[in-house]
Amino acid sequence: MPPGTDEPPSETPAEARLQEALEDATEAAPDHGHTPPGASVELRRFQASPISIKHDRDGDQVLLSYLTGTADFGGGPVSVPGGGEGVALVGYKSHGAVKWARAFAGRTSSIIGPAIDKRGNISLVVEKSFWPDMDFGGGPISAARFIVGLNRTGGFRWVRPIGGQGFFQPYEIVASRSGDITIAGVYNGVVDFGQGPLASAPDTAFIAQFSADGTPRWSHIFPDVKGSEAPGLAVDDDGTTYLGGTITTAFNGDGSYYGDFFLKRFTPGGTLVWSRRVLGPLGNVRSLAMHGNRVALTGFFREPFSFAGQTVTPSGWADAFVLTYSTSGEESWGQGFASRGRSIAVSSKGEVVVVGDYVTGDTIAGVPLPPVPPSAAPWSIFAASFKISNGRIRWARGFPSTGSWVSDVDIDKKGLSRVVGYFYGDTDFGDGPVTPVSPYTGFVLGLAR
Repeated sequence: MPPGTDEPPSETPAEARLQEALEDATEAAPDHGHTPPGASVELRRFQASPISIKHDRDGDQVLLSYLTGTADFGGGPVSVPGGGEGVALVGYKSHGAVKWARAFAGRTSSIIGPAIDKRGNISLVVEKSFWPDMDFGGGPISAARFIVGLNRTGGFRWVRPIGGQGFFQPYEIVASRSGDITIAGVYNGVVDFGQGPLASAPDTAFIAQFSADGTPRWSHIFPDVKGSEAPGLAVDDDGTTYLGGTITTAFNGDGSYYGDFFLKRFTPGGTLVWSRRVLGPLGNVRSLAMHGNRVALTGFFREPFSFAGQTVTPSGWADAFVLTYSTSGEESWGQGFASRGRSIAVSSKGEVVVVGDYVTGDTIAGVPLPPVPPSAAPWSIFAASFKISNGRIRWARGFPSTGSWVSDVDIDKKGLSRVVGYFYGDTDFGDGPVTPVSPYTGFVLGLAR
């Protein structure tokens, strides 16, 4: 154990077998409701564009969504103050009833969240570029980029401007049990998280942590020859932080870029404990989740690569993936399937759920997905669940569509997965095709454990 790293011992084979036995016992428990795993058990629709959904320690969930004008998220109409464009926060009880809802006026280039601490306080990170000032209840915020702290029903608490010039793209924000707030993403130019300017010419991954009231604590940047970005971020109960992303190795003619994958672990005080790199996948990390002693990543890849002693090979132009590590940095298992992974979650029962895109002919661990209807949009949405200890498939679902987008997935305390996104073409969520209201309809889809 390197001195000062606070690194725990690796999981022993006996501990791994015990974890698998616990998961097998849980999986074999009788389902008194006779609902098949992965079955659609809830569908909410509204005229808004969901960004993400997260749960708090009580199992209640908060939805973040773009909103134009007025929408009914299930508890009555919610309107952007003054009309026009804005964002909405909606609090749902664990059984799906709306607890509260708020809308805020203002257009953003990017708004990420919600991060929810143990008291239910909410944090968002915003990049609004040259759009007009936003108001989250504490008066107009003129900063181009900032973190805003809200209470458990969306009331204003504080704001922390982020300084700098140039490109700035936040990807994730999380809160620890102590209330510390961590953000991650990519920037190009100069960024100042409150402890001095950090300059970088290529696109550079960053991580920055703030206390519960927005005071800067620590930050790191990760410049590389061709650039890097960090869309994956998670924190465990003691404040240990995991950062996942991509180190650029190749560029495409359309300006997109691909590369190797990385995963880093930091102590609660911001010290780097270890760093891992996956060589050769020529892809992008898109999301990270963790629970207990496992960390899971998803995204897409284009070339074969080695992981956990196996070769992971794409079946087409690009495949989604799930890679899992122990919290001590050991490679556990990896799989490739479908087309692109967009978001990933890990339940308290040791189950991974990943959502993303698929095309006709795609399979997930041998499970065929339904054909995609002919349309201008070649992709439909998939959701799949694996056992985190060994990668065995639990269930896989495809939702054929002539136009849809999946944004996020979250798993509540009872194991129900809620998938959010929007659809602009007929989409089958499990009970036959549903037609959207033009130009698109947002959804929250509940899938049984």
